[in-house]
Amino acid sequence: MPRPPTPVGTWGVINSKRIASNPETWEAHARIRMADGTSKPVRRRGASKTKAVNNLKERLSELAKEITSGEISKETRFARICDLWLDDFREKQRLEGKSPTTAETYERQIRNWIKPALGELQAREVRARGCDRLIKKAQGKSYATAASVRSVLSSVCNYAVRFGAMDYNPVKSLEQLSRGPQKEIQAMTLEQRDELLAKLEALGRSKTHDKQKRSLGERVKPWRQMPNLVRAMLATGVRLGELLALDATDVEDEVGAVWVRHHIVRVTGEGLLRLEGRKGGAADLLLGVPQWSLPMWQELAAEAGAGPLFASWNGQWQDPRNTRRRIREALDECGFGWVTPHVWRKTVAMVLDEAGLSTNEIADQLGNTPDVVERHYRPKRKANPASAAALEAMFTPE
Repeated sequence: MPRPPTPVGTWGVINSKRIASNPETWEAHARIRMADGTSKPVRRRGASKTKAVNNLKERLSELAKEITSGEISKETRFARICDLWLDDFREKQRLEGKSPTTAETYERQIRNWIKPALGELQAREVRARGCDRLIKKAQGKSYATAASVRSVLSSVCNYAVRFGAMDYNPVKSLEQLSRGPQKEIQAMTLEQRDELLAKLEALGRSKTHDKQKRSLGERVKPWRQMPNLVRAMLATGVRLGELLALDATDVEDEVGAVWVRHHIVRVTGEGLLRLEGRKGGAADLLLGVPQWSLPMWQELAAEAGAGPLFASWNGQWQDPRNTRRRIREALDECGFGWVTPHVWRKTVAMVLDEAGLSTNEIADQLGNTPDVVERHYRPKRKANPASAAALEAMFTPE
């Protein structure tokens, strides 16, 4: 029976000898198996046999790391596999021209959830039971968190299976996540919308200092713009990061419409970026806007010049994170602590629904699919009186 070949990245027996021409020098040599399967001789010398062997081992170890870089096995720590998968995912996203924010989200799930629970296990030790415990723990925070962690974990395991570190993906054997009872869709009534805008106008006029009692000076500009920011969101239903990416060229004054074709994100190590496309790389939207909002859009475009419609105090793009914090502070001061920017998006959907628009038409406005609109934006229907009246004819009246 033939002897099995030396595994790739490992070496065979180390031999050593004195150099005939220089008896005070020793040479150690061995053969290491390269990534292409060939066997390469490696030699190193030293002042003694031990030094020569140690020098050789050091070089062999360096070569082994080069050869097996990116290689994984059943003994590889799961944390290492997570890192390799994430590197591959980032490169794929870059080549496809997609937003780097998805990779950042996945990196957080790996750092905060997967590595603490499974990172120190070898690949062969990652089993369904451990994965199930992790997902259930994440579900204790929210369905969305659990779904995201499960998706990332499954992708990492698929990667490990593909490269031979795992025999199967244990996540695929887990039960489906339960969403639980659907939360009531929160939206603002007409009276609440009028009240909020009046209070935001007053707040913008009176705001002179921040929470630390420091004078705002020029930094008061975003506070003064906030009422128009809310109006713009209620006139379109766009996401905050998409609204903050608008500039004057996105306003089609002649036809009363606004282009939504960029979004603003902050990426670690890169700063604030204005990326092509809407969130998730979705296609551009040309949204008609209501007549009451046209003067606002015209004024914003005229003031913006070549800059953003909703600029920071120094004329640059606003950071969505900072803007959310400012909105949160303003809403709390105005007595609307339950409202978020996403509530304004749901308010748009509610107004359209009350006007009798179909799910498809609402989805077109929000840039979502009809099933997402039905699940997250459209409230449960009340009993339809017209249907009840029609069913009166089901039988002959007594």
